[in-house]
Amino acid sequence: MHLPLKATTALVLVALLAAPAFAATVDPAKEVNAVKTDVLMPVGSLTPTIGEWSAGDLNFLDKAASIKVFDTKALYSPADLQKIASAETSQTKQLGSFRDAIRADAGLAGWFNAHNIDINRVVAVSDPDGNPQVFLY
Repeated sequence: MHLPLKATTALVLVALLAAPAFAATVDPAKEVNAVKTDVLMPVGSLTPTIGEWSAGDLNFLDKAASIKVFDTKALYSPADLQKIASAETSQTKQLGSFRDAIRADAGLAGWFNAHNIDINRVVAVSDPDGNPQVFLY
């Protein structure tokens, strides 16, 4: 299929003009990966928050300068992971709604995509002392 030169030029121009607008929708927050030496939220405090969220949670993530990401599978003990898995299973519907809300927020969805974080792994968020955190399972 050959497009006439004018049509091709027009498509390229539209793509170039649209690119900055799309790029502006990605949340600029810096990703900080948690490590084993970080203070972890005790599993007894984490599991009740799994699947619990509000629009305010999305707002503090949108406004964050940095977001600390806790990959529970790498940071928590096998016994704790069983508790997290159980909480995730019992909160399936709420987690689905939460993940859908993240996908619907262009800035947050773009941030997760840009940092290669699978939204389907998000199980909880917290904001202790104004320091946003995302927990993955």
